[in-house]
This record gives sequence, structure tokens and C-alpha cells, in this order.
Amino acid sequence: MRKCLSAEIYRCRRSLLFWLTLSASVLSGVFYGIVTVSGSFDGVLYFEDVFVVPFFVILAAFISLNTGREYTDNTIRNKIITGTSKTAVLLSKLVFGVGIGALFCAAFLAPCAIILSFGVLSKIPAAVLCLTALGFVLLSVVWAVLFTVIGMLISAKGVGSIINFVLIIAVMLLAYQLESILGQPEFITTTEFSEVQMTPEEVRQIQEGTYTGNYSLKTDENGQVTYYKTVFSDAQQTPNPKYVKQPFRDILVHFDSMLPNGQINEYDTCLTHFTYPKEQRGGAPGTEPIDEYPRLKTFPLYSCFDILLLSGVGLLLFRKKEIR
Repeated sequence: MRKCLSAEIYRCRRSLLFWLTLSASVLSGVFYGIVTVSGSFDGVLYFEDVFVVPFFVILAAFISLNTGREYTDNTIRNKIITGTSKTAVLLSKLVFGVGIGALFCAAFLAPCAIILSFGVLSKIPAAVLCLTALGFVLLSVVWAVLFTVIGMLISAKGVGSIINFVLIIAVMLLAYQLESILGQPEFITTTEFSEVQMTPEEVRQIQEGTYTGNYSLKTDENGQVTYYKTVFSDAQQTPNPKYVKQPFRDILVHFDSMLPNGQINEYDTCLTHFTYPKEQRGGAPGTEPIDEYPRLKTFPLYSCFDILLLSGVGLLLFRKKEIR
């Protein structure tokens, strides 16, 4: 496996595709930072999917094309013929993919962090920034491992690339759908109101401009104007039929945490929250900022689980694949 990995690194360093996609990752980070600092999105730090999708597309393009080229050149087939096991071939590819995911992520985050350091990052607690950076690197590695597995299981370079691109969009939409489901309130608050004719004193206040409540007026067929005020009754809460109850709610939360884009949505909410002044953020007094978003502490564990799961499934399927 060491020889295969060394060959991967050597070939990568001499590859024009590698340097082009690495440069594209840097440029995507620069673009993201400039757009955020410029105030195009109200000066709020956004980690929304729409802004990081180009980075994932770049990562998918490099891994898919690099792996597909090896199938086209019969490099993988020759490795196996000369005695290298399928396990060693895929493991070297997975380790290489982990390195590429971390490297490309660093290339994206470095210029972005430099640009955002002018006013935006200073508002966010250091612990939150560190966990966010670590989490984003690991979820990028999850994507890299997934792209590698798909590329190794599908020999056709074009087909593998298309599948990886479709997966990026599909996972993004799935994460948004889960967020929508989990965001449903447990109860629906309904408030009834009625219109009551106003007293002469209240009408006088309207005419003087001192009345502060809600009112409306109606004119009958004789031209008589009658003023009415809106009276609200007590609010009533009814169960929301769309609310997902336990234990299925916990299952959906765990599944959402396993998705890279589910993590990105939480990072976005957290980082946006801390860009507001402290008096606007609220929160329990005496609590640490990171305690307001406990999922941030568990996301790296979910990403590590994803990496091990995808690697295990990839090894199992690749060992059964017939290499031609």
C-alpha cells in the first residue's frame, strides 16, 4: 500500500489537473470571503450550501477525473496483475482521498479566513471557530472518501463524475428536507379575534390621533360611519400533525448529523447567531457560547463514523468488483 500511495502522490504532484483544481479551491475561498465581507448578505457569515457547493464540485471533479484516468490507462488493472491486492489498492486510494479532502479544504478555508478576519471572525468565540473549522475539514474528508469510493466502483470516468455531482445536490436537498421536518413546532398556536363597535370616547381618540390600537371603519348606505376595534381572544394551542415524535425524531436527528450538509446547516445557524450583538442573541446567563449548540461537539464523531462506514462498504464492494 505504501508504494501505491507514493505513486499516487508523485503522479499528483506532476498533474496539471491537481494544480488547477487546487487553485480553483483557493479562488472559491477568496470569492466566498469577499462576498461575505462586502455585505452582500447583510454582513452575516454564511456557510449555506449554495456558497460551498462549488468547492465540493471542484473536489468531486478532481477525484473523479483522477480515478477515471487510472481506469482508462489500465493503471489499476496493472497494479492488481503485478500482485498488489485490491484491498491495498483501495486503501491507498482512500488515504490519498483523505489527504486531498483535507488539503483542498485548507486551500478553501485559508484565504476565506484571512478575508473574514477583517471584522467578522472577531465576533465569534474561539471555541466555536475551532470546532467549526475542524468539522468542516472532516466533512470535506467525508465527501472525498465518498467520491473515491464511487470512482473506484464505477470504471467509466464520465458516469462516476456525473454520479458524484448528482450526489452533491441530492444530499443538499435531503438535508434541507430533514431540517424542514425537524423544524416543525410541536404545537400550533391559533388566536381568534372579533370586531367590536368602538365607544364614543375611543372614536374621539381616533379623531384626535391618540388612539393606538387596531381599528377599522364601515360606511352604511346612508353614509353613517361606524368604527370597530379588533379584540383578540386567548391563544389556543393544538397539536401539530406534522411534528415528528420520539423515537423517530432522534433517528432523524442522528441521520441529519451524519449528512455533511446537515452539519453545514447547523454551522451556518451557529455562526450567524454569534455575529449578532450579545444583547440580541439571548441565551441562558452564565452558559458558555459553545454550550448553546451542543451538536457542534458531536459532528466530528459523526464524520469519523461516516469515513469508516464508507471505507468499509467500499472495501467490501471493491473486492468483489471484476477489474477489466
